[in-house]
Amino acid sequence: MKGVASRVRSAEPKYKNRAYSPSFLVDAMLGNIARKLRIFGYDTLYLKDTSDTSVLEIASREKRVLLTRDKELFRRVIKEGVDGVLLEKYDEIENIAYILSKYGIPCLSFDTGVARCSRCNGILTFKKAIDVAGCLPMSIVKNNHNFFQCINCDRIYWEGKHVSCLRLLAERINNRIEKFEADSNDSDSAFLDKRLKSPRNNKPLLSQNEQNSRLR
Repeated sequence: MKGVASRVRSAEPKYKNRAYSPSFLVDAMLGNIARKLRIFGYDTLYLKDTSDTSVLEIASREKRVLLTRDKELFRRVIKEGVDGVLLEKYDEIENIAYILSKYGIPCLSFDTGVARCSRCNGILTFKKAIDVAGCLPMSIVKNNHNFFQCINCDRIYWEGKHVSCLRLLAERINNRIEKFEADSNDSDSAFLDKRLKSPRNNKPLLSQNEQNSRLR
């Protein structure tokens, strides 16, 4: 949609219900991730030139998941009990996939009905071509049918060729989410196998008669 003008680590999420849709607060080093989350419909604040104390206060007050590359800030996230994720990788697809899988989101898709303004995080409203005729070049108005305008900054979007790129991006993120889920299940299985093979668990099971005898 076009417009005018070591691994990821996290503090333990407080919500694991798959119906839960998190909102985010992104620090100054993660602007591209903030824009992508907004495009995919997630309420995402992006703060620049803001003190760590203020960032933490906003995240706590508005119950937002704080995304950061700053290790010192993340230490405070853990200390103060704020929901947060430390992103140490520079692969944005891996970072986004991990964040979503961490909060129980099995997949995402690009939907103009829920997409937010990539510039200011505002909600988008549907507009007809006649509504934006005086705001865009006539060539754009004539070649497109669906338009969307931000209620905050008035930025206008339309469905261009970029939409296919966004859907491909969603597919790549979903593939990575599936990998995280598979890796997590493998880790759980390995842990369970290790527990079952532990010497503490190697005691032979007593028969019913032996159990009754011990009770006497």
